[in-house]
Amino acid sequence: MNDKKQDLRGDKSPRWEEFKDVVGGKRLTYEEYVAILDQSKGKTRNDFELCFNTIPLGFKGQIEKRSKDKICFKRIFIEGMYPDGLCYEGKEDHVWMDAEGFQDYQEGESLSFFADVYRYLKTGNGKVIDFGLRNPKDITLIDSYELPTDEELIRQEIDSIICETCFLNEQCFGNCLLPKGKRKKMVDEMYRVLQSSNRKTQQ
Repeated sequence: MNDKKQDLRGDKSPRWEEFKDVVGGKRLTYEEYVAILDQSKGKTRNDFELCFNTIPLGFKGQIEKRSKDKICFKRIFIEGMYPDGLCYEGKEDHVWMDAEGFQDYQEGESLSFFADVYRYLKTGNGKVIDFGLRNPKDITLIDSYELPTDEELIRQEIDSIICETCFLNEQCFGNCLLPKGKRKKMVDEMYRVLQSSNRKTQQ
């Protein structure tokens, strides 16, 4: 991770320069910023935070509703890349953005676009520094089937874990060397175990 993820190091650290970029936080002192940053842990949109600290490649989402000057996406699907070139995927639910740029699109339509990830001061229930999207560009209408479901995202994550921990991962060079169908069976089994565990937790 880059310096945005590193610990605070005093007034001359990058944090000292960055904290004034928090939207809605111009009146914060540095000490207040540090305190709010600490109490924000575990309360932010984690996948947007990951994008903020790495390289976002693009976003996809379905319009859920809109107001006069705002638009809400039922879900934002995220594609990004770590500094070492490894790509990742993620999602955030119920995301509000400014309507500017989306005027020609209606509720229910699915879009692909790029946007800037930014930090802002959220004050609804205590002060938290959270992450959002703004300045959309390269907006394109897409078919809804291009948006992965929760199950597909979970299966993709499981498949990634299997690949990273496979004893053959230093020999495959992108071509899986496991017997045909074994990797899918492993994904299916891990997904069933995860679903079973979630059901027991909810009971």
